[in-house]
Amino acid sequence: MTSTILDTIQHNPLLFGKDTEECIVGAHQQSDSTVRIYTRKGLSTESRDEAFYPYFFLSDGALLSEFTPPENEKFWLIKLQGSNYYRYLAIFRSWSNYRAAVEHIQSKSARANDTDEIPAPSVAQKTHLLYNKGDAVTQFLMQTGKTMFKGMVFEDLYRMQLDIETYFKPESGKSSKVEIGKDQVIIVSLSDNRGWEKVIHAHGRTEKELLIELIAIIREKDPDVIEGHNIFRFDLPYLHRRCEINGIEFRIGRDQSIPRNYPASIRFAERSIDYTFYDIAGRHVIDTWFLVQSFDVSKRAMPGYGLKAAAKFFGVARENRVYVDYADMADLWENNPEKLLEYALDDVRETREIASMLSGSNYYMTKMMPYGYAQCSRLGPAAKIEALLVREYLKEKHSLPRPENGQQHSGGYTEVFLQGILGPIVYADVESLYPSIMLSYKICPKSDERKIFPQILTNLKDLRFAAKKKAKEERKQDNIQVADNFEAMQASFKIVINAMYGYLGFSAGIFNDYEEADRVTTTGQDIARQMIREFESRGSRVIEVDTDGILFMPPSHIQSSEEEISLVNEVSSVMPEGINIGYDGRYRKMISYLKKNYALLHYDGTMQLKGSSLVSRSGEKFGREFIRDGFRQLLEEDIQGLHDLYVTWKERIIHHDWNVLDFAKTESMKSSIDQYRADVESGKRSRTITYELAIRKGIDVNKGDRITYYVSGSGMQSNHYEKGKIAEEWDKNTPDENTQFYLKRLDEFAQKFIPFFKPQDFSAIFSSDTLFSFSPEGIEIIREIRNKEANSQHEEEISF
Repeated sequence: MTSTILDTIQHNPLLFGKDTEECIVGAHQQSDSTVRIYTRKGLSTESRDEAFYPYFFLSDGALLSEFTPPENEKFWLIKLQGSNYYRYLAIFRSWSNYRAAVEHIQSKSARANDTDEIPAPSVAQKTHLLYNKGDAVTQFLMQTGKTMFKGMVFEDLYRMQLDIETYFKPESGKSSKVEIGKDQVIIVSLSDNRGWEKVIHAHGRTEKELLIELIAIIREKDPDVIEGHNIFRFDLPYLHRRCEINGIEFRIGRDQSIPRNYPASIRFAERSIDYTFYDIAGRHVIDTWFLVQSFDVSKRAMPGYGLKAAAKFFGVARENRVYVDYADMADLWENNPEKLLEYALDDVRETREIASMLSGSNYYMTKMMPYGYAQCSRLGPAAKIEALLVREYLKEKHSLPRPENGQQHSGGYTEVFLQGILGPIVYADVESLYPSIMLSYKICPKSDERKIFPQILTNLKDLRFAAKKKAKEERKQDNIQVADNFEAMQASFKIVINAMYGYLGFSAGIFNDYEEADRVTTTGQDIARQMIREFESRGSRVIEVDTDGILFMPPSHIQSSEEEISLVNEVSSVMPEGINIGYDGRYRKMISYLKKNYALLHYDGTMQLKGSSLVSRSGEKFGREFIRDGFRQLLEEDIQGLHDLYVTWKERIIHHDWNVLDFAKTESMKSSIDQYRADVESGKRSRTITYELAIRKGIDVNKGDRITYYVSGSGMQSNHYEKGKIAEEWDKNTPDENTQFYLKRLDEFAQKFIPFFKPQDFSAIFSSDTLFSFSPEGIEIIREIRNKEANSQHEEEISF
């Protein structure tokens, strides 16, 4: 694919590095002083070795004054421009000498701390003596200005998908969790993005022969990327262990090396997951389990992150897809292997489709960054922004700052002014509020002496708009694949753009600047207040403001969407230069519940809920459904329907007319079993169902693991930690869930509706005692509640 914008991107050294070499698809450290580069030429790859010079930034050149490299090998100590903290650049001929220098500085710092003769540096000084983030490949890419995948589109990348099945036979009364390496691998399903599919298995031969064939296939096919769902926590460590058991060397690197692996952690919103990272020489590993969780951080819409749930959510599960309970794996292998083989092939097909859908922005991000594809996919945006800045400072041989101490004092302006059932509703928002403020008000970290930060933001904004425009043009001409590439490209730019404000207040960011971060947010607050003034001066009633968005009821004379758009444009025209307000939707009604918690009823009858108070996934599924359906009844002002909904759920609970997934809860484990036991013993925490259940069932828990359970038994004891059961244990024929407990949970969910009714009316609606005598007659919905606290503050700050 060629276009002006692609040429512009490739020759933008600030964003994409100074080296324009195309088609680099892999790299790894080959020796103490070389990196091997892999380039794609059509369907085949070529490789070459290049010298690289490890380096680190140093606060004081004297720290290396007594350093003598092994074999007296030469190294360079360069005094850098500028007045930032890291004033020196130390460059070495080999990785071993680089490591020796790092260890020398660390030991020198330790000695200084142990003697009275040399002033001991503070903890902060010891922590920041040198700046040396990055492995050998990252350092090589940083210093050369090379990046992966230039001159390529996503479809040019050769991607292989992998999934394994094991001979798992659950033992009665024991954990149903699969243990890494315990059972034999019986099936490996494979596919790629070129139409090739293959299932290899151990029927009629040994597991060892199966694993040898797998290694041979990977070497022969030579993929740039290996993709799998939960591949880091299951498939790769499992295959590695089974190779060890069978006396096979797991040589799947491009140089036929065995993958390196090490403990790692990744975070998705409030969840932190421990896993084993596999570094396969010259290849990239992408875990679609991580991709779907990253997608859901902002969407909060997915019912689960397993492959089957994700495939259904994204609409890539085929109509006749084969499903198999993992507990039946061994039985099917012995009695119906054909079904199992079909099931395994469906797994890699779905993995391929999900990877295709969710990988675009990470792929295009990799074109910009001095990181490999796998690394880029798992790093947060702050690390990426810093990498762009450091690469440019390294190129200009300019000193680097260290992180600023302190904290940010202000945040986004968020307030709710009206609560209740309101409408009609218009939603407007400031387009890219914080990036617009940073550009219009010339926001720049004071330590950025080269003023690179605003240049990056300006370049990203310009290229994003160009890519968005190009995507629309190509889509109009039915060039869907080309349009999708430009869409992924602009999404990658958007991710970095939106994270640049957050980097200013990032405590570990070396270019952080809390004062500038506060300047962005306080300016944003002023703009939000001006929006409120302008809309209300035109007769609108503001319901809620959340940083860059505003929900309001337009004046009664404005009826059509065209009139609403005109109103928004009119307000936008009087905002400060560079600040544009966009019309983002209209709704028939709204339930304003709490700050950032509301329900919107579209004109087509569909409804959406926002906010953890209304759609928290930590609650049981039946509770979420009850609240969602109840709010729909409330929006429709159907009091009888609301009462009937409550009674229906109460009857279902009493008569066990539901499935375990309706009432089970899924919780993430935030520490190990050993840590939990220690915390309970020391009194730091109370006993909980999930951990007690894991201990009883012998489940080995890692941070980030999830357990789905329900409460069994009877009675309303205050502590249920001994009554937890794994969801798989529930039997519809002999249900044992705690009915009293779940009836109480239903009443707790019903509390969400208290603000909308008088106490006696609420009691009548949410009770089954009046099953045959309930009447909605005389019951009034409280449609509007004035938020007095917010309103008084609002009137104090805004003059009319």
